Amino acid sequence: MKKKFVLVLALVLMAAVAVTAAPVTLTGSFKAGYKFAFPGITAVNASTEISIDGLSIADDFWKVSVGSGPLDFGNKIGGKLSIYLDKALAANGVDMGDVTATFDIGNSTTMDGLTVYSDPNSTSLKLRMKGAYSSALTVGYSSLASAYVALDPTDATNHPFLVSAKIVPVEGMSVAAGYTNYAKNEFQSPASDDATGAVGGSVMIDIAKLAGLDFGLSASAQEVYFLGQKESDFLAAVSGSYADLSAYAEYQLFAGTSNVIAKVSYSGIKNASMYAKLTLKDLSNIATTIEAGANYKMGGVTYALDGSYDVKGEAFSLTPSVEVTF
Repeated sequence: MKKKFVLVLALVLMAAVAVTAAPVTLTGSFKAGYKFAFPGITAVNASTEISIDGLSIADDFWKVSVGSGPLDFGNKIGGKLSIYLDKALAANGVDMGDVTATFDIGNSTTMDGLTVYSDPNSTSLKLRMKGAYSSALTVGYSSLASAYVALDPTDATNHPFLVSAKIVPVEGMSVAAGYTNYAKNEFQSPASDDATGAVGGSVMIDIAKLAGLDFGLSASAQEVYFLGQKESDFLAAVSGSYADLSAYAEYQLFAGTSNVIAKVSYSGIKNASMYAKLTLKDLSNIATTIEAGANYKMGGVTYALDGSYDVKGEAFSLTPSVEVTF
């Protein structure tokens, strides 16, 4: 018993030394505020969000990451181990030149195909494989091309796998495409899985770079088609910027419903920014929402005030909030 205790203690100490020797990185945010609805104060909603963008322990040849997103202590936290095979091989005398290779394994519930969509509205439409304990291999060549293969060997029924690739044929243009035999459809209401699979593709064109413009201008699009559900989700966006002004317009098609979102932002005031946003939801029966807001950063804290007006429902709300980013 004594020897067993000493062995366990030694293993714990070795693990502690390994962790303290490797750099630990934690990034995220804490945001809290209230939502007041008018006319009158008919409702008051309070919210607190603690989000982890990344928690990781890294070495030169590997990285352990904890699942990102809002903290939910009632759910299992995802984890992933990334092994940089090209760096490990180089350390052992095998120089792969411009070729990179990374192996990932962990309890990821979904695996995302490669995409080049600009996603200005953080809509997050991607070709997603539904899994439970997945592995993936990413192989790249410089910044010109990369290939990605993922699978979940624990699902003996659906045998999920995903393959995708990305290429940059010319500087300023990139294209990505992929296929999975077991897809997750997060934008269908309610969200569901397609056991027949899905195909997806995206394109990104940096017009400013190709045309040599002195202001920012780009266009991108992405589509995912679900083979069993015979349904297509589609996004297209145009983004531009000049000096302290930036803007985008995005068209969305989800489950046969079309939406349009446009936003203009201004950041010409020190430590402050402002925006105005217009949302046209369901173009066949338009529900219009107008939003505007401003924030000011002081002492590491962002103080924000956001307003929203639902034209059809004649509902107006104000949301003051404070946020700390770490």
